[in-house]
Amino acid sequence: MDAGRSLFARKGFDRVSAEEIVAAAKVTRGALYHHFDGKDGLFAAVLSEMMSEVHARLAAASSKAASPLEALEIGIRSFLEACSEPDCHRVLLVDGPAVLGWHAWRALDLRYGLGLLRQGLQAAVAARQIAIADVETTTQVIGGALIDGAMLVGRNPHDESIRRRVEAALLQLLRGFSTAKGRRFL
Repeated sequence: MDAGRSLFARKGFDRVSAEEIVAAAKVTRGALYHHFDGKDGLFAAVLSEMMSEVHARLAAASSKAASPLEALEIGIRSFLEACSEPDCHRVLLVDGPAVLGWHAWRALDLRYGLGLLRQGLQAAVAARQIAIADVETTTQVIGGALIDGAMLVGRNPHDESIRRRVEAALLQLLRGFSTAKGRRFL
């Protein structure tokens, strides 16, 4: 796993051979196929592990929030920070959907990323901090905006102004649902 993760993050899935992985891991090709059913299976395991780590990172950061809405805001910031890291950007957002296919990648995203976002939105609605008519649709829409924003940030990891602008736009979108401003859903 460690050898594959390092190679996938540094070179990208397409530029890594199975032979290179087994040489770096100091195992046989048979071991790769026995444990992971080949390079694709190893990549899927690495991707799942990285998504789980990002999920844990966001949950830990958000747990320090004073309110559900603040937890969502912290989660957005933490997600963008994670996606500005080149290995995270390449494996999770670039190679992940390309290698696994959109539907398999989205299923992982639903389990990790969107599940956490959905829980945050539900908690903010329950606390009457935001008003939305349909949590599931709103989760999908904000999740799409998060992914697109993360792609933009990840393509420009050294440009702090882009991350700040993307973060501001996402927070403005989220805050548009705020009940504190007297806003209500239609």
